Amino acid sequence: MTPGGSDGDPGSGEHPDGRVQDPRDEQHGLDEQDGVDEQDHQDLSDPDVSSEERAALDAESRAARDAQELNRLFSEVRRSVGALEKVLLQGHRRYSRRDLAEQQGVPERLTSVYWRSMGFNTVDEDTVVFTDDDAEAIGDLAALVEDDMMSERTFAAVSRGLGYHMGRLAMWLTEALVDESKSADGLPDGQARQVMLERIPQFLEVFEGQVMYAFRRQLSSFAARAGSEVLSGVGAEEPDELFPLQRAVGFADLVQFTRLALSLSGSELASVIGQFEALCRDIVSVGGGRVVKTVGDEVMFLADTPEDGAQIALSLAEEIATHADLPAVRVGLSWGPMFSRYGDVFGPTVNLAARLEGVARPGAVLVDAATADAVRAALPGSFEAGAEEVHELHGIGAIRAVQLQRGDSSRLTLGL
Repeated sequence: MTPGGSDGDPGSGEHPDGRVQDPRDEQHGLDEQDGVDEQDHQDLSDPDVSSEERAALDAESRAARDAQELNRLFSEVRRSVGALEKVLLQGHRRYSRRDLAEQQGVPERLTSVYWRSMGFNTVDEDTVVFTDDDAEAIGDLAALVEDDMMSERTFAAVSRGLGYHMGRLAMWLTEALVDESKSADGLPDGQARQVMLERIPQFLEVFEGQVMYAFRRQLSSFAARAGSEVLSGVGAEEPDELFPLQRAVGFADLVQFTRLALSLSGSELASVIGQFEALCRDIVSVGGGRVVKTVGDEVMFLADTPEDGAQIALSLAEEIATHADLPAVRVGLSWGPMFSRYGDVFGPTVNLAARLEGVARPGAVLVDAATADAVRAALPGSFEAGAEEVHELHGIGAIRAVQLQRGDSSRLTLGL
């Protein structure tokens, strides 16, 4: 929603062309429509009316009814969005950037950086768009910069992370409610979204509690992992400051997904992607790994040890093979050094795993020879390697690779 609810937003009280709608106009339109419908009925019953005239009158009648339905829907959506905005924003827009600077001491440059980093439209210095909650949130984070506890660069990074992930979370939660109405109640997409708008306030308190709980739990987990990294470095050789982290990184991709997508409806395609992503996330979690990101039909994951990476990679291929409604998956896996920034990982090891996935056979896990050696050394007998192959990988060169296979280990189960 744009500042002040402009640009024809349903919550603004305006028509898309910018005219403010008077409720009396709406009633007048309904009365007028009744007259149109009655006239159409009279005209269509006249035996002297030709078939062409009947068709034209029928089209006009349908158009009038469609316009009436659009007006009704517009009013309904506007009410729902407006009511939801009051609940979520908890106050009126009261401040501009200049107001925050003059009244609360928040530098305009930090307000601009924060708002832009959150993913919202840039506003000029005199546009009133900020609520009391906005002012408090921006002011609290900006105070860390003013007190020299945080650099402006970190301020922007934190703001960007919050905006990106909270935006995706908001989309995820609302789409889950839309999908529930479509699958459980059989509603078309538009009606399902209207139901979602009306139901959100019922879930708000629970969702907010879950967000804070999940953040604290995840922060605790990452703090423990950081502590392990510190301890593992004691007495070790000089660390590689460029690529300081040793991790297993894997890419799993559905085979011939583009061809499959052309044969499916939108809802069927969403179902396939949702099922694939859910299975991958569950298996990666059970295996002690972490999903870095998903991009359509591809999942990128990390594991802390080569054997955990191997277990996750093979279990992904094996589990997805049991689902007849999903295409086979191919997986590329590599163990080695990398560096992490803002939730993602980078480095030659990551590039290698991505390239290996691209040449892996359907249903198979392909690893480089060094990773295969690391897996065998960690858990002798648990995993086996097929015949060595040489692949010419784009941007990397010739790489010795093997197809990873299961030895005497058991695949991961979801326990469901």
